Amino acid sequence: MICHKNKLIFIHISKCAGTSIERALLQQKLSVNIPNYEFLYGWDPKAELFLHHATPKQLMELGLLDIKTWDTYFKFIIVRNPWDRAYSDYLWMLNQLKQYDTFNNFLNRAGVFKNIMTIKNRYYRGDHLNKQIDYFFIDGQAIKYDKVLYFENLKHELPELANAIGVEAHFFMKKENVSKSNKLHYSQFYNVSQKKMIDDMYSDDIQYLGYMYEKKPGSWFKKKVFLPYHFGVKQSVKMYFNYLKNSYIQK
Repeated sequence: MICHKNKLIFIHISKCAGTSIERALLQQKLSVNIPNYEFLYGWDPKAELFLHHATPKQLMELGLLDIKTWDTYFKFIIVRNPWDRAYSDYLWMLNQLKQYDTFNNFLNRAGVFKNIMTIKNRYYRGDHLNKQIDYFFIDGQAIKYDKVLYFENLKHELPELANAIGVEAHFFMKKENVSKSNKLHYSQFYNVSQKKMIDDMYSDDIQYLGYMYEKKPGSWFKKKVFLPYHFGVKQSVKMYFNYLKNSYIQK
């Protein structure tokens, strides 16, 4: 998205705290279903993408961002550990759909995720699987950002960003769409095959951004009761029932 008032360009990779940044910059709530070309926000039905999740290359190819503006505005982006990002996004998607399906189907855009991850309308969420590296290059040339922030260190980096752009230190501190704070550490969620799927799918991100898989000890019981732990017993039963019903209908 773009803020002409403060001459800022924020490139929003999904599940990287972008909604909180956008709310702070916009100082208003825009509809995600309606394109706003002033702020480069919302679903563009002609381009079939969410403007606020578009890569710099996409915005320039659509004629919505010119090189002069890009060169003169302060540009920043937030990146995130690929294993953590995918796990967090999977939880978010389950909550959005109100039914269960496997992590493998999520990554493969299959099962209950198929429509929302493949049909390009205002409900489309396939851009959540975008590679982060695609936001750093245009036709093979590296993009220069004024600041690259790391999701894992935002507590310290957001005040630094606020200082860099000349706003109050707490300007970005209001949180939007934040995942449950006591969710499992991502390494407690992944099994060997699931980890390898992320290793392969986001190998370029892992190498370019310099992330490593961090292993932390966790509760075997919490992993076994994955749905109830994250969503509560009542919602989990409903989600799994919807999953079984959907599977039966598809047969």
